[in-house]
Amino acid sequence: MDEESAAGLLVAFAGLAGREIGAAEARAAVLRARSLTPSTLNAIWAQHRRAPRTVPLRDYLALTLRFVEQGPPGDGPGA
Repeated sequence: MDEESAAGLLVAFAGLAGREIGAAEARAAVLRARSLTPSTLNAIWAQHRRAPRTVPLRDYLALTLRFVEQGPPGDGPGA
């Protein structure tokens, strides 16, 4: 997914979460998503499971974008 489409999707996800973000924040979350390592993703997910309200919105959106971009199980290479 290109950066502009991803940013638009994150604006919509933030709205669904009851938060409004601008284009600059959405782009920052896209950049964050692109830079997350698997261990950081796991740490964010673990924190979200324990205490969702403690996860920064940018991390939550980045995690969500990575999840969406991954697609359903079995769709990747070698499936």
